[in-house]
Amino acid sequence: MPKRVYSEIRKAILQALSDGKEHSYGELERVVNTNWKTIRNQCKDLQLFNAVTISKGDRVKITPQGNQILQKLKV
Repeated sequence: MPKRVYSEIRKAILQALSDGKEHSYGELERVVNTNWKTIRNQCKDLQLFNAVTISKGDRVKITPQGNQILQKLKV
């Protein structure tokens, strides 16, 4: 199986967060099927674009702007 590129992982993270609930890195790790370091790094990148927010307890939640980005990626 070929290695996934970052854009595929970011899209999978946004899809997992699209329910509007807060998720931990561990929950996202199981849904996206990648390790927690990759999840953490990609979530930090998504936070730079205001697509997600990361709370002090390392809980990740999608923002309205993140939902807009996900809709554009689905097209």
